[in-house]
Amino acid sequence: MTIRTLVFAVIACASAVSVTAFAHPGGHDDDDKLIPTTCAQLADTRRYTNDVSYPEVKALKARCDAEKQSGTAPRSSDKDKDD
Repeated sequence: MTIRTLVFAVIACASAVSVTAFAHPGGHDDDDKLIPTTCAQLADTRRYTNDVSYPEVKALKARCDAEKQSGTAPRSSDKDKDD
């Protein structure tokens, strides 16, 4: 009988905790922001989210960081030299 009581107590505690766990409104201010698809959009944090919890943003950030380190991304100073 004690095992049954223990199981019921655990179930009751788990259900009590699950009732109190809910999504909080307004907890994230990037809900209305767009998902970036380019490195320039990733840099624009006013319009686009930079939250790496999104897999797309995480992959884009890794790609942009790799391009920055390798120097393959065109720089704005390179554009000025051609004019």
